[in-house]
Amino acid sequence: MPPRKRPPPPVKASDTPPETKPKLAPPSRPTAAAASPSPASSPGPRPPPVPILPDSILNAFPPPEREIYKLVFSGGDRGMTQTEIRTRTRMQPNTLSRHLRSLTSATKGVLKVVNSVHKRAEKMYMDARIDPSPEITGGTWYRDGQLDSDAVAAARRRCRDQIDRLGGVATADAIFAGIGRDCPSTAYSIEQIRDILRTMALDMELEEVRSTGVGEFSDLRAGRVCYRRGGAPQGGMMEGIPCGVCPRVDECSPDGVISPKTCVYYKKWLQMDF
Repeated sequence: MPPRKRPPPPVKASDTPPETKPKLAPPSRPTAAAASPSPASSPGPRPPPVPILPDSILNAFPPPEREIYKLVFSGGDRGMTQTEIRTRTRMQPNTLSRHLRSLTSATKGVLKVVNSVHKRAEKMYMDARIDPSPEITGGTWYRDGQLDSDAVAAARRRCRDQIDRLGGVATADAIFAGIGRDCPSTAYSIEQIRDILRTMALDMELEEVRSTGVGEFSDLRAGRVCYRRGGAPQGGMMEGIPCGVCPRVDECSPDGVISPKTCVYYKKWLQMDF
């Protein structure tokens, strides 16, 4: 009978092999969408909401048209002007125009022409499947690249009605809630209502004030920004801009402490769409 093998001696605590970190797989290469900066960190175009056309379609295009399409597609929902395309492709104007007509034709139709509220004199191109961003179309207040005066007037009227119903003074949130309750089909966003209220304040149709918490502001927390009816402008066109009613206008100069470059009210007025 063969001799029995001895069992291995128990491992002492001191003999326990040191703990090692698990090996990590190398990081995968980020996709184009992941590598692109977010809209909040960069003013560039957002990643296209649709995938690029497959090679089975693009390979049927001449090489210059493939290059143009891919370039325009990279512009996402902000598109690309003909000047930008020409600068980056270095094509002759006549050659580029011919290829763009082909790509926007009924036969191919992979690109479309859109109207920009910022560059009305120049054509802007975009993937035909992508809707242009509000920065291009102007949002709710624009139609086909033109200010929709009727929509703006209707929004202003609804804001005035809500202020009257709320006792003559109201916050933007209260006005927004009232319009949503009384006119649910309008589907305004709170930012759109704030834009309308700011422009009404700049036109002196409303006054932008802060609640004191007493008197007419007794229902509003002190410090909140509110809007109330203001007097009609009496000074002509100059009262339509902040400078016309600024109490420090006499001290304002291009290189002074008070100047158009540092005036927050003037900057806000310049940023308005209408």
